[in-house]
Amino acid sequence: MITIKSLGGSGQDSRNCFLISFEKGSILLDCGVRREIADKEIVYPLLDKETVADIKAVFLSHCHEDHSAALPYLYHLGYDGVVYASKQTIELTPSFLYKWQDYVLNNNGQLPFDKKDTEKIVFKQIDEQTPYLKEYGKSGHVLGGLWYLFEIEDKTILYTGDFTFDSLTLKTDSLPQADYLIIDSAYASRILDQHKQYNNILESIKDTLSINGTVLLPVPSNGRGIDLYLYLKKHNIPIVLEQAVQKSTDNLLSYKDWIKDLNIEDNDDNTIIINDINRNDISLEAKVIITPDGMMTSDKAIYYFNKIKHDYRNKVIITGHSAKDTLARNIQDDRYRIDNNIELNVEVNTIKVHLDFNDVLNVIRNVRPKAVMLFHSAKKDCQQLKEEIESMSITVVNEVNKQLY
Repeated sequence: MITIKSLGGSGQDSRNCFLISFEKGSILLDCGVRREIADKEIVYPLLDKETVADIKAVFLSHCHEDHSAALPYLYHLGYDGVVYASKQTIELTPSFLYKWQDYVLNNNGQLPFDKKDTEKIVFKQIDEQTPYLKEYGKSGHVLGGLWYLFEIEDKTILYTGDFTFDSLTLKTDSLPQADYLIIDSAYASRILDQHKQYNNILESIKDTLSINGTVLLPVPSNGRGIDLYLYLKKHNIPIVLEQAVQKSTDNLLSYKDWIKDLNIEDNDDNTIIINDINRNDISLEAKVIITPDGMMTSDKAIYYFNKIKHDYRNKVIITGHSAKDTLARNIQDDRYRIDNNIELNVEVNTIKVHLDFNDVLNVIRNVRPKAVMLFHSAKKDCQQLKEEIESMSITVVNEVNKQLY
Protein backbone atom coordinates (compact mmCIF):
# COMPACT_ATOMS: atom_id res chain seq x y z
CA MET A 1 0.00 0.00 0.00
CA ILE A 2 1.25 3.48 -0.90
CA THR A 3 1.12 6.42 1.50
CA ILE A 4 2.03 10.03 0.70
CA LYS A 5 3.00 12.33 3.56
CA SER A 6 3.96 15.99 3.73
CA LEU A 7 7.08 16.56 5.84
CA GLY A 8 6.91 20.27 5.07
CA GLY A 9 5.26 22.60 2.59
CA SER A 10 1.58 21.64 2.87
CA GLY A 11 -0.29 24.46 4.57
CA GLN A 12 3.03 26.36 4.51
CA ASP A 13 4.84 28.59 2.04
CA SER A 14 8.18 26.72 2.08
CA ARG A 15 10.39 23.83 3.42
CA ASN A 16 8.85 21.62 0.75
CA CYS A 17 9.44 17.90 1.32
CA PHE A 18 7.22 14.90 0.58
CA LEU A 19 7.58 11.21 1.45
CA ILE A 20 6.09 8.44 -0.67
CA SER A 21 6.16 5.17 1.27
CA PHE A 22 5.48 1.69 -0.04
CA GLU A 23 6.12 -1.93 0.89
CA LYS A 24 9.83 -1.96 0.01
CA GLY A 25 10.79 1.46 1.32
CA SER A 26 10.20 5.10 0.42
CA ILE A 27 11.31 7.92 -1.86
CA LEU A 28 11.66 11.59 -0.95
CA LEU A 29 10.57 14.48 -3.16
CA ASP A 30 12.59 17.63 -2.45
CA CYS A 31 14.16 18.59 0.85
CA GLY A 32 13.89 22.33 1.46
CA VAL A 33 14.02 24.89 4.22
CA ARG A 34 11.77 27.61 5.53
CA ARG A 35 13.80 30.70 4.70
CA GLU A 36 14.08 32.34 8.11
CA ILE A 37 16.16 32.11 11.27
CA ALA A 38 14.19 29.94 13.69
CA ASP A 39 14.17 26.58 15.49
CA LYS A 40 15.03 23.46 13.52
CA GLU A 41 11.46 22.14 13.85
CA ILE A 42 10.17 25.21 12.03
CA VAL A 43 12.87 25.60 9.39
CA TYR A 44 13.66 22.02 8.33
CA PRO A 45 11.49 19.10 7.15
CA LEU A 46 10.14 16.70 9.76
CA LEU A 47 12.85 14.11 9.22
CA ASP A 48 14.42 11.70 11.67
CA LYS A 49 16.93 8.85 11.43
CA GLU A 50 14.23 6.17 11.35
CA THR A 51 12.43 7.81 8.42
CA VAL A 52 15.67 8.46 6.57
CA ALA A 53 16.80 4.83 6.95
CA ASP A 54 13.94 3.68 4.68
CA ILE A 55 14.54 6.19 1.87
CA LYS A 56 15.71 4.51 -1.35
CA ALA A 57 16.02 7.59 -3.56
CA VAL A 58 15.58 11.37 -3.50
CA PHE A 59 14.19 13.43 -6.37
CA LEU A 60 14.97 17.14 -6.55
CA SER A 61 12.57 19.23 -8.64
CA HIS A 62 14.80 22.33 -8.85
CA CYS A 63 17.57 24.30 -7.19
CA HIS A 64 15.82 26.85 -4.93
CA GLU A 65 16.55 26.72 -1.19
CA ASP A 66 12.97 26.02 -0.16
CA HIS A 67 13.27 22.75 -2.10
CA SER A 68 16.95 21.88 -1.75
CA ALA A 69 18.79 23.48 1.19
CA ALA A 70 17.96 20.72 3.71
CA LEU A 71 19.77 18.06 1.64
CA PRO A 72 22.89 18.26 3.87
CA TYR A 73 20.62 17.67 6.88
CA LEU A 74 19.24 14.56 5.17
CA TYR A 75 22.76 13.16 4.73
CA HIS A 76 23.62 14.17 8.30
CA LEU A 77 20.75 11.94 9.44
CA GLY A 78 22.27 8.98 7.63
CA TYR A 79 21.08 9.04 4.03
CA ASP A 80 23.80 7.66 1.76
CA GLY A 81 21.93 7.29 -1.52
CA VAL A 82 21.49 9.35 -4.66
CA VAL A 83 19.70 12.65 -5.36
CA TYR A 84 18.19 12.55 -8.85
CA ALA A 85 17.71 15.80 -10.77
CA SER A 86 18.14 17.40 -14.16
CA LYS A 87 21.65 18.27 -15.38
CA GLN A 88 20.93 21.99 -14.95
CA THR A 89 19.59 21.57 -11.40
CA ILE A 90 22.69 19.59 -10.46
CA GLU A 91 24.85 22.44 -11.74
CA LEU A 92 22.87 25.20 -10.01
CA THR A 93 22.02 23.64 -6.62
CA PRO A 94 25.39 23.81 -4.78
CA SER A 95 25.48 27.62 -4.88
CA PHE A 96 22.00 27.73 -3.32
CA LEU A 97 23.06 25.32 -0.56
CA TYR A 98 26.08 27.42 0.39
CA LYS A 99 24.14 30.66 0.10
CA TRP A 100 21.62 29.33 2.64
CA GLN A 101 24.34 28.17 5.03
CA ASP A 102 26.13 31.53 4.86
CA TYR A 103 22.86 33.37 5.47
CA VAL A 104 22.14 31.32 8.60
CA LEU A 105 25.62 31.66 10.05
CA ASN A 106 25.89 35.36 9.23
CA ASN A 107 22.63 35.99 11.11
CA ASN A 108 23.57 34.13 14.29
CA GLY A 109 21.54 31.08 13.37
CA GLN A 110 22.52 27.44 13.78
CA LEU A 111 22.78 24.66 11.20
CA PRO A 112 21.57 21.20 12.32
CA PHE A 113 24.37 19.64 10.29
CA ASP A 114 28.04 20.19 9.50
CA LYS A 115 28.92 22.18 6.41
CA LYS A 116 30.98 19.17 5.30
CA ASP A 117 27.71 17.20 5.05
CA THR A 118 27.11 19.17 1.85
CA GLU A 119 30.06 17.35 0.29
CA LYS A 120 28.36 13.99 0.93
CA ILE A 121 25.56 14.73 -1.52
CA VAL A 122 25.65 12.43 -4.55
CA PHE A 123 23.76 13.86 -7.51
CA LYS A 124 22.76 11.77 -10.50
CA GLN A 125 21.15 13.00 -13.69
CA ILE A 126 17.75 11.49 -14.36
CA ASP A 127 17.16 9.44 -17.48
CA GLU A 128 14.79 6.78 -18.79
CA GLN A 129 16.41 4.19 -16.50
CA THR A 130 15.85 6.12 -13.26
CA PRO A 131 14.01 3.89 -10.75
CA TYR A 132 10.37 4.63 -9.86
CA LEU A 133 10.18 7.34 -12.51
CA LYS A 134 7.73 6.88 -15.39
CA GLU A 135 7.84 10.32 -16.99
CA TYR A 136 9.13 13.86 -16.39
CA GLY A 137 8.93 17.27 -18.03
CA LYS A 138 9.78 20.94 -17.78
CA SER A 139 7.93 22.89 -15.07
CA GLY A 140 8.43 26.46 -16.40
CA HIS A 141 9.60 27.75 -13.02
CA VAL A 142 13.38 27.91 -13.41
CA LEU A 143 16.10 26.48 -15.63
CA GLY A 144 16.36 22.78 -14.77
CA GLY A 145 12.98 22.70 -13.01
CA LEU A 146 11.01 19.49 -13.59
CA TRP A 147 7.74 17.80 -12.76
CA TYR A 148 7.84 14.04 -12.07
CA LEU A 149 5.40 11.19 -12.68
CA PHE A 150 6.16 8.12 -10.56
CA GLU A 151 4.76 4.62 -10.93
CA ILE A 152 4.84 2.56 -7.76
CA GLU A 153 2.82 -0.58 -7.03
CA ASP A 154 0.61 0.03 -10.08
CA LYS A 155 -0.26 3.56 -8.91
CA THR A 156 0.84 6.82 -10.49
CA ILE A 157 1.84 9.89 -8.47
CA LEU A 158 2.40 13.27 -10.15
CA TYR A 159 4.58 15.85 -8.41
CA THR A 160 4.50 19.24 -10.11
CA GLY A 161 7.40 20.82 -8.23
CA ASP A 162 7.12 24.60 -8.55
CA PHE A 163 5.12 25.00 -11.74
CA THR A 164 3.80 27.74 -14.00
CA PHE A 165 2.31 28.11 -17.46
CA ASP A 166 3.23 31.80 -17.59
CA SER A 167 7.01 32.21 -17.83
CA LEU A 168 8.08 34.68 -20.49
CA THR A 169 11.14 32.60 -21.35
CA LEU A 170 10.83 29.00 -20.13
CA LYS A 171 8.92 26.18 -21.78
CA THR A 172 6.37 24.16 -19.82
CA ASP A 173 5.56 20.56 -20.73
CA SER A 174 1.99 19.26 -20.45
CA LEU A 175 1.12 17.32 -17.32
CA PRO A 176 -0.06 13.69 -17.62
CA GLN A 177 -2.99 12.07 -15.82
CA ALA A 178 -2.27 10.43 -12.48
CA ASP A 179 -3.94 8.66 -9.57
CA TYR A 180 -2.49 11.07 -7.00
CA LEU A 181 -1.37 14.67 -7.38
CA ILE A 182 1.04 16.74 -5.25
CA ILE A 183 0.57 20.24 -6.63
CA ASP A 184 2.09 23.69 -6.26
CA SER A 185 -0.63 26.06 -5.02
CA ALA A 186 1.47 29.06 -4.00
CA TYR A 187 -1.15 31.53 -5.23
CA ALA A 188 -4.11 29.51 -3.97
CA SER A 189 -6.02 32.57 -2.78
CA ARG A 190 -5.39 34.68 -5.88
CA ILE A 191 -6.14 34.91 -9.57
CA LEU A 192 -3.31 36.67 -11.37
CA ASP A 193 -3.15 38.14 -14.86
CA GLN A 194 0.52 37.89 -15.84
CA HIS A 195 0.28 40.45 -18.64
CA LYS A 196 -1.30 42.94 -16.26
CA GLN A 197 1.33 42.34 -13.59
CA TYR A 198 4.16 43.09 -16.01
CA ASN A 199 2.41 46.17 -17.35
CA ASN A 200 1.85 47.46 -13.80
CA ILE A 201 5.55 47.12 -13.06
CA LEU A 202 6.51 48.87 -16.28
CA GLU A 203 4.18 51.82 -15.64
CA SER A 204 5.37 52.12 -12.04
CA ILE A 205 8.99 52.21 -13.21
CA LYS A 206 8.25 54.85 -15.84
CA ASP A 207 6.53 57.02 -13.21
CA THR A 208 9.57 56.86 -10.97
CA LEU A 209 12.11 57.49 -13.72
CA SER A 210 10.09 60.50 -14.90
CA ILE A 211 10.94 62.32 -11.66
CA ASN A 212 14.60 61.17 -11.77
CA GLY A 213 13.96 58.53 -9.17
CA THR A 214 15.71 55.16 -8.90
CA VAL A 215 13.96 51.78 -8.83
CA LEU A 216 15.56 48.85 -7.01
CA LEU A 217 14.36 45.53 -8.40
CA PRO A 218 15.64 42.67 -6.21
CA VAL A 219 15.07 39.36 -7.98
CA PRO A 220 16.43 35.82 -8.14
CA SER A 221 19.26 35.58 -10.65
CA ASN A 222 17.24 32.90 -12.45
CA GLY A 223 13.52 32.51 -13.19
CA ARG A 224 11.59 35.74 -12.88
CA GLY A 225 14.83 37.71 -12.58
CA ILE A 226 15.72 36.83 -16.17
CA ASP A 227 12.15 37.38 -17.35
CA LEU A 228 12.00 40.86 -15.84
CA TYR A 229 15.42 41.82 -17.18
CA LEU A 230 14.50 40.81 -20.75
CA TYR A 231 11.08 42.45 -20.45
CA LEU A 232 12.49 45.80 -19.32
CA LYS A 233 15.29 45.59 -21.86
CA LYS A 234 12.70 45.12 -24.61
CA HIS A 235 10.99 48.33 -23.43
CA ASN A 236 14.24 50.32 -23.47
CA ILE A 237 14.37 50.95 -19.73
CA PRO A 238 17.82 52.15 -18.53
CA ILE A 239 19.18 49.34 -16.40
CA VAL A 240 22.03 48.92 -13.94
CA LEU A 241 22.54 45.18 -13.90
CA GLU A 242 24.47 43.00 -11.48
CA GLN A 243 26.69 40.60 -13.37
CA ALA A 244 25.13 37.48 -11.84
CA VAL A 245 21.82 38.18 -13.59
CA GLN A 246 23.58 38.74 -16.92
CA LYS A 247 25.48 35.46 -16.54
CA SER A 248 22.30 33.58 -15.65
CA THR A 249 20.55 35.10 -18.67
CA ASP A 250 23.37 34.13 -21.01
CA ASN A 251 23.40 30.63 -19.54
CA LEU A 252 19.64 30.22 -19.96
CA LEU A 253 19.67 31.45 -23.54
CA SER A 254 22.31 28.83 -24.39
CA TYR A 255 19.79 26.06 -23.55
CA LYS A 256 17.62 26.32 -26.64
CA ASP A 257 15.55 23.26 -25.70
CA TRP A 258 14.49 24.91 -22.42
CA ILE A 259 13.30 28.26 -23.74
CA LYS A 260 10.50 29.57 -25.88
CA ASP A 261 11.09 31.23 -29.25
CA LEU A 262 12.31 34.65 -28.17
CA ASN A 263 13.03 37.77 -30.18
CA ILE A 264 15.96 39.12 -28.20
CA GLU A 265 17.93 42.11 -29.44
CA ASP A 266 21.70 42.12 -29.02
CA ASN A 267 21.88 45.85 -28.34
CA ASP A 268 23.16 46.37 -24.79
CA ASP A 269 23.40 50.16 -24.92
CA ASN A 270 20.87 50.53 -22.12
CA THR A 271 22.48 47.92 -19.86
CA ILE A 272 25.39 48.49 -17.49
CA ILE A 273 27.19 45.45 -16.13
CA ILE A 274 28.43 46.14 -12.61
CA ASN A 275 31.48 44.60 -10.94
CA ASP A 276 33.12 45.15 -7.56
CA ILE A 277 35.48 47.78 -8.94
CA ASN A 278 33.02 50.17 -10.57
CA ARG A 279 29.89 49.69 -8.47
CA ASN A 280 30.59 52.83 -6.44
CA ASP A 281 31.17 54.94 -9.55
CA ILE A 282 27.87 54.30 -11.33
CA SER A 283 25.17 56.96 -11.33
CA LEU A 284 21.90 55.43 -10.17
CA GLU A 285 19.63 58.37 -10.94
CA ALA A 286 16.68 57.60 -13.24
CA LYS A 287 17.67 53.95 -13.63
CA VAL A 288 16.43 50.52 -12.62
CA ILE A 289 18.86 48.51 -10.52
CA ILE A 290 18.45 44.77 -11.02
CA THR A 291 20.23 42.89 -8.26
CA PRO A 292 20.06 39.17 -7.44
CA ASP A 293 18.36 38.04 -4.22
CA GLY A 294 14.62 38.67 -4.16
CA MET A 295 14.50 38.88 -0.35
CA MET A 296 17.31 41.45 -0.13
CA THR A 297 19.55 39.51 2.24
CA SER A 298 22.73 39.81 0.15
CA ASP A 299 25.41 42.47 0.64
CA LYS A 300 24.76 43.88 -2.83
CA ALA A 301 21.02 44.28 -2.33
CA ILE A 302 21.60 45.94 1.05
CA TYR A 303 24.25 48.24 -0.45
CA TYR A 304 21.90 49.53 -3.15
CA PHE A 305 19.02 49.90 -0.70
CA ASN A 306 21.12 51.99 1.66
CA LYS A 307 22.15 54.24 -1.24
CA ILE A 308 18.57 55.14 -2.17
CA LYS A 309 16.44 54.65 0.96
CA HIS A 310 16.33 58.28 2.11
CA ASP A 311 14.82 59.79 -1.07
CA TYR A 312 11.05 59.77 -1.51
CA ARG A 313 11.44 59.74 -5.31
CA ASN A 314 12.97 56.26 -5.19
CA LYS A 315 11.21 52.92 -5.07
CA VAL A 316 11.70 49.21 -4.35
CA ILE A 317 9.46 46.77 -6.22
CA ILE A 318 9.07 43.34 -4.60
CA THR A 319 7.94 40.76 -7.16
CA GLY A 320 7.87 37.54 -5.13
CA HIS A 321 7.64 36.00 -1.68
CA SER A 322 9.38 37.73 1.23
CA ALA A 323 10.20 35.56 4.22
CA LYS A 324 9.89 36.77 7.79
CA ASP A 325 12.73 39.01 9.05
CA THR A 326 14.25 39.55 5.61
CA LEU A 327 14.85 43.12 4.48
CA ALA A 328 12.30 42.73 1.69
CA ARG A 329 9.63 41.94 4.29
CA ASN A 330 10.78 44.44 6.89
CA ILE A 331 10.61 47.47 4.59
CA GLN A 332 6.92 46.79 4.07
CA ASP A 333 6.32 47.41 7.78
CA ASP A 334 5.46 50.98 8.80
CA ARG A 335 7.17 50.78 12.18
CA TYR A 336 10.40 49.48 10.64
CA ARG A 337 10.30 52.28 8.08
CA ILE A 338 9.89 54.95 10.75
CA ASP A 339 12.61 53.49 12.99
CA ASN A 340 15.06 53.35 10.09
CA ASN A 341 14.17 56.67 8.48
CA ILE A 342 13.16 55.06 5.18
CA GLU A 343 11.66 57.56 2.74
CA LEU A 344 11.50 55.58 -0.50
CA ASN A 345 8.33 53.84 -1.66
CA VAL A 346 7.79 50.08 -1.56
CA GLU A 347 5.48 48.26 -3.93
CA VAL A 348 4.56 44.58 -4.07
CA ASN A 349 3.65 43.36 -7.53
CA THR A 350 3.80 39.59 -7.87
CA ILE A 351 5.22 38.02 -11.01
CA LYS A 352 3.45 34.72 -11.54
CA VAL A 353 5.97 31.90 -11.17
CA HIS A 354 3.57 29.45 -9.51
CA LEU A 355 -0.02 28.27 -10.04
CA ASP A 356 -2.96 30.41 -8.95
CA PHE A 357 -6.50 29.41 -7.94
CA ASN A 358 -7.79 28.88 -11.48
CA ASP A 359 -4.57 27.19 -12.64
CA VAL A 360 -4.80 24.56 -9.91
CA LEU A 361 -8.39 23.73 -10.80
CA ASN A 362 -7.55 23.48 -14.49
CA VAL A 363 -4.65 21.14 -13.77
CA ILE A 364 -6.87 18.94 -11.60
CA ARG A 365 -9.51 18.73 -14.31
CA ASN A 366 -6.88 17.52 -16.77
CA VAL A 367 -4.90 15.22 -14.46
CA ARG A 368 -8.09 13.71 -12.96
CA PRO A 369 -6.56 12.47 -9.68
CA LYS A 370 -8.34 10.56 -6.92
CA ALA A 371 -6.63 12.63 -4.23
CA VAL A 372 -4.64 15.87 -4.07
CA MET A 373 -1.96 17.25 -1.77
CA LEU A 374 -1.55 21.05 -1.89
CA PHE A 375 1.73 22.74 -1.03
CA HIS A 376 3.51 26.10 -1.02
CA SER A 377 0.65 28.11 0.51
CA ALA A 378 -0.60 28.82 4.03
CA LYS A 379 -3.49 26.65 5.17
CA LYS A 380 -5.86 29.62 5.53
CA ASP A 381 -5.12 30.70 1.96
CA CYS A 382 -6.02 27.25 0.63
CA GLN A 383 -9.43 26.92 2.28
CA GLN A 384 -11.60 28.08 -0.63
CA LEU A 385 -9.51 26.09 -3.10
CA LYS A 386 -9.74 23.01 -0.89
CA GLU A 387 -13.53 23.29 -0.74
CA GLU A 388 -13.73 23.70 -4.53
CA ILE A 389 -11.64 20.57 -5.09
CA GLU A 390 -13.61 18.57 -2.55
CA SER A 391 -16.82 19.52 -4.39
CA MET A 392 -15.37 17.43 -7.25
CA SER A 393 -15.37 14.38 -4.91
CA ILE A 394 -11.58 14.50 -4.59
CA THR A 395 -9.77 14.03 -1.27
CA VAL A 396 -7.56 17.00 -0.32
CA VAL A 397 -4.68 17.33 2.16
CA ASN A 398 -3.18 20.77 2.90
CA GLU A 399 -1.43 20.30 6.26
CA VAL A 400 2.11 19.37 7.15
CA ASN A 401 2.65 15.94 8.76
CA LYS A 402 -0.61 14.73 7.24
CA GLN A 403 -0.96 11.65 5.11
CA LEU A 404 -2.65 11.36 1.74
CA TYR A 405 -4.27 7.99 1.04
